[in-house]
Order: sequence, then structure tokens, then C-alpha cells
Amino acid sequence: MPTPFMHLHIAEKTVNAFAIEHSDNRVLGQIRAAWPAFYFGSVAPDYQTICDVPREDTHFYHMPPEQGNMGYNRMLKTYPQLADARVLTSPHAVFIAAYAAHLLLDMIWLREILYPIFLNSSHFEDRHERHLTHLILLTYLDGLAYNTLSATAGTTLAAAVPDHWLPFALDADLIRWQTLLTRQLLPGGQRETEAIFAERLGLTTEAFGALLADENWLQTHLLKKIPIDSIQARLDTAVSESVTIIQNYLNPT
Repeated sequence: MPTPFMHLHIAEKTVNAFAIEHSDNRVLGQIRAAWPAFYFGSVAPDYQTICDVPREDTHFYHMPPEQGNMGYNRMLKTYPQLADARVLTSPHAVFIAAYAAHLLLDMIWLREILYPIFLNSSHFEDRHERHLTHLILLTYLDGLAYNTLSATAGTTLAAAVPDHWLPFALDADLIRWQTLLTRQLLPGGQRETEAIFAERLGLTTEAFGALLADENWLQTHLLKKIPIDSIQARLDTAVSESVTIIQNYLNPT
């Protein structure tokens, strides 16, 4: 699934798209007024990676996801107290809107990238190569996203103060996740994506980094097999879809 920094990058692009498509809209002002909450909401679903919570409980789908389930619609049905943004505080509402957009992007990645390009592809010799290439791709895209985040990304993320925003999550767990990401974004922080993915693969960070630095390996195992330009283009079009679900949630007609 897209990495946290990819999600933050999409969140920034989404609010910029709102400024273009809905410049006079109340929703844009609401998001800007509670920007830290929105920013944190865009990465909050992945808090389960640091605690003993099943992914199904935070992303609202099983593998493979059933038809019609976009994650966010299942969340709002499961927890109807979140379904009406008008009864929530403004920070709470924009947090949930961003959380929903995260689930949408994950579902797009799952259905349109992971399954057709990796899981159902004959490009790979075995499961290990498939998993390795997928994580190499995510690390590459993660680096692009990280390097384009706003200079205030760390302070913005740190400024969010969750207050029982998720009926299925402890604030303490959300804050631990927030802290882990913030330390990578504040001045002097370093991106930890390579180390995290290397551990998942049973590799040292140095060995994983060497693959990323090996142009011949990347050309053979990534660039010739994976349509990176098409993937990036699909992530760009997902921004408009995020705008739509956020608009519909925060300003229902």
C-alpha cells in the first residue's frame, strides 16, 4: 500500500486541488483551519503497524476486498457516529475526511496496482521477488514524495491533537504513530522507510539500500517490469477522487 509519506504528499496535492476546484467553498476553509488534523488523518489508518491491531480493523476490508467496498464506506457504516460530519467538531470532521481519502487511495493501489501488476503477474520468478520489487517501488515513490513535502510537514503533523476521534483506536496508539512519523519530518530527521522495509524482507538496511543504488538492478527488476509512469499518473488522478469524497463528506447535499 502507499507509504505514509506518499499519503502526506497526496494530502498536500488534494488541498491544492480544492483551492483550484472549490476556491470559494466552505470546505476548503474548514480544511485549512484544521490543517494539522487533516494532515494526520491522511496517515492515521496505518497506526496499526505499531500496535497489535489487525489491518482489517483499521482499513475495513479483507483480502481480496469484496466488490463495492471502498474501505471508507464500510467504516462509516460500521461506525455510524462518524457518518455525519455536521455533528463532529471541525478538527474531528476533517480528520475523518482525510482518513476516508487514505482508505480510498489504498483501495486504488490494491485493485489497480498490487493485484494486476504484482499478484496476478507472471513477471516474477517467485513470491520473494514479487515482494521485494513491490517494496522497492514503494521506497522509490516514498523518496520522491518525502522530498517534495512542505517544509512545515513535521510541525504540521505534530500539531494535531487527537481527542477520541476514532472509536476503534486509542489516542495513545495514534500519538505513538504520529511521533514516529514526526521525528522523520522535523529538521534533522531522517527517513526510515528503507530500514522498515529491509526488516520486512529479512535484509540489512545496507543490503536493501544497495539494491536501490544499483542502476543495473533497478533497470532489470523494476524499470523494465513496472509501468512507473502509469502508476504515478494514476496516483495523480486519485487526487480528484479524494476531493470528491471529502467534499461529499464535509458538505453533503
